[in-house]
Amino acid sequence: MNRVCLTIFLLLLAVGLVTAATTGKIAGNITDATTSDALQGVNVIVDGTPLGAASDLEGHFVILNVPPGTHVLKVIMMGYATVTVNNVVIAISQTTNIDVQMEADVLNMTEVTVIAERPIIEEGVSHSKMYISSKTIETMPVTSVNEVIGLQAGVEDLSIRGSNSSETAYVVDGFIMNDERSNVPYTSIALSSVKEVTIQTGGFNGEYGNSRSGVINIITAEGDPNSYSGTFHYNYRPAGPKHFGISPYDSDSYFLRPYLDPTVCWTGTSSCEPFLDANDDGIWNAGELFNDENGDGFWSTYWDAATRSEYPSFMGWNAISESLMADDNPDNDLSPEAAKKLFEWQHRRQGDIAKPDYTLDFSIGGPVPVFGKDLGNLRFNFSYRDYQNMFIYPLSVDAYKDNVARLKLTSDISDDMKLSITGSYGITESVSPYNWVTTPTGTVLQSVYSVASRINSAALYVPGYYSPTEIYHTVLGLKLTHILSNKTFYEVSLQNQINRYNTYQTTAREDSVFYSLIPGYPDYLVDEAPYGFYDANG
Repeated sequence: MNRVCLTIFLLLLAVGLVTAATTGKIAGNITDATTSDALQGVNVIVDGTPLGAASDLEGHFVILNVPPGTHVLKVIMMGYATVTVNNVVIAISQTTNIDVQMEADVLNMTEVTVIAERPIIEEGVSHSKMYISSKTIETMPVTSVNEVIGLQAGVEDLSIRGSNSSETAYVVDGFIMNDERSNVPYTSIALSSVKEVTIQTGGFNGEYGNSRSGVINIITAEGDPNSYSGTFHYNYRPAGPKHFGISPYDSDSYFLRPYLDPTVCWTGTSSCEPFLDANDDGIWNAGELFNDENGDGFWSTYWDAATRSEYPSFMGWNAISESLMADDNPDNDLSPEAAKKLFEWQHRRQGDIAKPDYTLDFSIGGPVPVFGKDLGNLRFNFSYRDYQNMFIYPLSVDAYKDNVARLKLTSDISDDMKLSITGSYGITESVSPYNWVTTPTGTVLQSVYSVASRINSAALYVPGYYSPTEIYHTVLGLKLTHILSNKTFYEVSLQNQINRYNTYQTTAREDSVFYSLIPGYPDYLVDEAPYGFYDANG
């Protein structure tokens, strides 16, 4: 039985060892200000926490497992004035060095206040690392963690130094949030709950697992055990176009003008004023008679060369009709007018943005009421984020939507033992990045570029071209930290992450013909295309 218990303990300890670090360390030396001698037995306390240490024979002290953020140190010893060190900044996985000189003061026992300064060059860091605190985030023009990260040098849309986002480890409170199917990070988190963001672009340890380009480490806030506090943010953009110039659904747009412009739609974009080709060379030559349709006195093409270069070339509905009449299939015979009507029917979809963009972000934290005190100052932090970003043009859905709720419970089981339980649930709604595919891939279209770069006639007018996708994210994490001494602690972390995928086709296309396309021709009927899902594989 003892061997079984020992095995379980070692396994749990191993789990903790491979999780990402979420705390930092304070180290330094305490000396006499007059003699520069090392002072032994000096108490160094992280104010407002149970963390602390005593200096050894050489005046050296180490405090482990310090939460990231800005702290105050109290340095206390009988016979010396108490020293208060303000603005001690702790970063994830880093050691903050604080050296203190104490003044002997037996009679007055006055207190000395020191302001700690963060070094410009961190000697213990051999890689590129960026720290963004919650105070810094408050001054930034951002509404999401992704925007905070994207403003840093060498990072764009979670792509670090040009790599793919799936090569970046995304860690929240020590738990890796990369999707197990695609390894793309699940980044949705309320910005109001973020305490610190660290971006590491190289030199990271093996504890971060399957990552090649960088590590993004996020620490969220804990609830205060003594008081309640909260943050609320709402950002709103009214419905409106997200492009310059005319709408892609406008009759003069790139996708429609060659087929609808009466100047060229019948005879083609390369058509010209009729002329008598006296020498049969296929081009108009000076002196040859022509029909001056525009009355300018000169022979001219309907579209000049510059206009033709801006649009797709088109042979004209007259030529389309002639080719249909000339083939061996009488079922597809169409007049030029009917062919144009069919095109207009299949391109009748309109895609104006009719809904707003918005971001709702709030968090609230504090002591758990009634029984919180009896459970180790049990406190909570609850956060929620609801986000909607309308696509630049509608696909099978018209927006990228994401909402997530997150609850973090923290308890001080004892002065040297701390338990944290985190749970989150989120839903992502978007579309598949692959046309006519209903197999979940774990990735969806999100950014303006990812949607705009796929613009084509099918995507604009065929709602089912990209299939709707939903991903349901559930994460439950538990972390136990036990400080054995001022130099030793262990941490046990357990994580359960479930992602459920649902990529599905739109309503199947009704392939029976029941729409009369041309008034006066009741026998010519068409189906509902471009609406409905079309199974290209039969």
